[in-house]
Parts: sequence; structure tokens; C-alpha cells
Amino acid sequence: MRKIFALTVALLCYFCTYSQEAEVSGNTPTLIISPRFEVNPYFQTGSEGVSGVDFGNSSLYTLFEGSIGENFSYSMSNHWLSTDPASLYQNAFRSDDVDFIDWLTLSYSVGNFTFTVGKDMLAVGGYELDPMDVDQHPLLCSTFWHNCAIYQWGGRVEYMTADEASSVAFQFATSPFGCRPFKSKLFTYSLVWYGEYGCFAPIWSANLIEYDRGQFVKMASLGNGFFFDNLAIEADFMYKHLNYEGQNHEFSAVGKVGYTLKDKVEIFVKGGYEYRSGMDIFGYEDEFGFIPTDSSARGYAFYGGGVNYYPLRKSQDLRLHALIAANNHAKSVALSIGATYHFNLTQTICKHK
Repeated sequence: MRKIFALTVALLCYFCTYSQEAEVSGNTPTLIISPRFEVNPYFQTGSEGVSGVDFGNSSLYTLFEGSIGENFSYSMSNHWLSTDPASLYQNAFRSDDVDFIDWLTLSYSVGNFTFTVGKDMLAVGGYELDPMDVDQHPLLCSTFWHNCAIYQWGGRVEYMTADEASSVAFQFATSPFGCRPFKSKLFTYSLVWYGEYGCFAPIWSANLIEYDRGQFVKMASLGNGFFFDNLAIEADFMYKHLNYEGQNHEFSAVGKVGYTLKDKVEIFVKGGYEYRSGMDIFGYEDEFGFIPTDSSARGYAFYGGGVNYYPLRKSQDLRLHALIAANNHAKSVALSIGATYHFNLTQTICKHK
């Protein structure tokens, strides 16, 4: 822990110094520290249900990003603490699990093209994968969100239309089925389309995810967003096919409806259904909990709702949340109460130096 603290202090000193230098050139970087704390009690609704309490998605993240000149930009998101902090560092530089680096990218933009290299989020999902992890409510997330090691090393090239209404990107990255990036020689190939057409904003992708040399999970994802003033509707559809000991198919549908009142209160409901083949396409050992991690829940349904509240005046940096969640696997009802704060340290500290 002392090493983490020393590293954080060193980074803060460097960031503030760099920020002052960058301000001269007009490219001020941003450093945001995001702690989250929550408590999740579980209550049995059946004899085999889960009961107890945990700290859920309590964590500490940082985001550091900015630009260098007119063409280069960088972004780094770190996951420093969780309810199991040791695993973040034991898994360092593995491709089959999360570690303390979510993403670390360097991008070069020229004309309508952007070229990006580094560790990035796989272009495999829709709107459920869109929020930063620190802002997500895992009790109301699909098993794919929980099980897939979504951050991988590689590169992508993206083309944006002149009116910025749509863009298409091709991504080449390591596979979440490998143990070590590149050393495992398993890769992911993704083609994704982003659009913004009035109230409709699609995120559609097609993916080949290598699980063995020359063998791929074929996956298609259709993320659809509909936005009307204070009302937001998100609908994700995902299909996965794995040709292993016969034809194995999985599919899922996840939907969310949110309504915002005066930028202070967001009321939302979310639910989904996943059909799982039993082959553990994205899953692992049998571990009974509120969210199924193995393939035992062939037809998995989850649902719930809650409130996000932003108490600060003219700011959404502080978020308080309360939600309730249930599913057909746990025979339990879960509650979550917590707070997340996005503290822009660069602006707060460096401007006073």
C-alpha cells in the first residue's frame, strides 16, 4: 500500500508540473481521481438464496488524459483499489483478467482518420459497456460485462465523416482467451460503427475473438440508443457463436430506460435476458453468488431499478445512488447504496500553484 501511495504522490507532482508547462502551449492535461464506496446487502427470497453484505464496486480509479500539439492525444485510466486489490497487481499484464491498468492509449489524428495504439477497450459491445467502470452498477449488469476481460492491447484505425455524424473503426487486439498479451498468439478482430442521427445513436459491431489457434467466437452486437430531451432508452442485442463439439449459440438482450430531472436526479430501470450455451464461452469455474459466473444459468434474467442523485450545484462530480436488483439465479434481492466522486485534481490544485 505504501508503494501505491508513493507512486500516487509522485504522479501528482509530475502532473501538476506538466500541467503548468502544457498550459503555456494550450494543451492542459486533465487528472481526475474517482473514489467510489458502496454497501450491498442481500436478502434471501428462497431457501437456497444468497444472504449477507459486501462492498460491491467500491474502488479507486484515476483518469489522466490530454493532447500533445495538434495531432497527438493520450489517455490513461487506472484501477488502483477494489474489494480484492491484490488481484489487480497479481494479474498485471495478463490478458484473461483485469489489472490496475484499464486503458493506456496514444492516438494520432490526421484529417478524418485517427490511429490509436496501446491498451484499449475491445469494440465488442453496445451501451452497457459505454460507461466507465467506476460509474457502472454491477448488480444490474449482464454476465458478459462481468466475465469478459474487455481491456486488451493492440491498435485501431477510425474514420469519421466530415459532419461527425458517424464513424467506422477497425480494431486489432489481443484476445481475452489468452494468458499473456501477444505471447499467447490469440487475437481479436473488430469492426464497429458509431452513429448519431437525431434521437438515434447506434453502436453496431462485428467481432472475431480467437479462443484457440484459428478458432474464433463469432460475435455481433447491436447497441441502440434513443435520446429525447430528459428521456434515454438503451437497447443492446448480442449474438455469439462458438463451433465447438457441435453448434453452440448464445444471445442476450439488455435494456435500460432513464429519466433525468433538472440534471440532478436520474431515475432508471434496467433488465436483461441471456441464453447461455453451457460451454462457458465467457465464464469460469462454478462460483455461486448473486451473479452467476459459470454456465449453470442457461436462461438468465435480471432486473431492477434505482436513482442517481447529484447534490452539488452546477456539477455532476458527486453522485449518490440507491438501487434494488434481482435475478432468477440467486433467489435473493440485493440493495446497493453508495457514492462516487470525480475529483478533478489538475484544475483544483495546479491552478493555485
